[in-house]
Amino acid sequence: MIRALLIDMDDTLYDERSYVLSGFRAVAAEIARRFAAADEGALFGNMVAELDANGRGRVFDVALARAGISGDPSQISELVEVYRTHAPDLMLWPGVSETLADLRGDHRLAIVTDGLGVMQRRKVAALGLNERVDAVVYCWEYDAPKPDPAGYLHALRVLGAGADEAVVIGDRPDHDMAVAAAIGSRAIRVLTGRHAGVGLAGLSPDATVADFTETPAVLSGWKLGATG
Repeated sequence: MIRALLIDMDDTLYDERSYVLSGFRAVAAEIARRFAAADEGALFGNMVAELDANGRGRVFDVALARAGISGDPSQISELVEVYRTHAPDLMLWPGVSETLADLRGDHRLAIVTDGLGVMQRRKVAALGLNERVDAVVYCWEYDAPKPDPAGYLHALRVLGAGADEAVVIGDRPDHDMAVAAAIGSRAIRVLTGRHAGVGLAGLSPDATVADFTETPAVLSGWKLGATG
């Protein structure tokens, strides 16, 4: 019997890129506040362009340079802190709130999320997830970044369920599917977000869905098939 659902957050329940862009807006506003000649819109546009071209590594350095501002390491560190501690403007993907409510009628739910705690907690708050699930586990706060199973095992203890009574739901084969295999739980892969096209690398889920709203149908099918 399936009693517990261990659910990833980033790119499973909402578009994680929207968090990144929200952070860029906060940083652009801070730079414009510090430097009157800096154009906030141009700063933001340059950050997005650098992200899309080369990833996150030097986004703030490049944006400052293109604005004609010399960014020393201490200033970059301060901007990184602005990014990490900003109050993000986020929304769950359509239908996710209703789906969580539906699933909670028959299961215990835990969000199991990876990343710096201060950032992940602000995401959870912005998305209103504390009120929609039974527990939220922040893996890094247990020194257990995915695919370390420790965060998931803690979630199972909190929910009072065994691994064989749980389903891991997430978008990343190398994180979510790997953990499910490690702890002996079933897994549903959600094909949303930036990892949707990533290959399985031998980590096959028990089911694959286009988005999170399709998970209740999978779980109902397993129940009817007397295999859950």
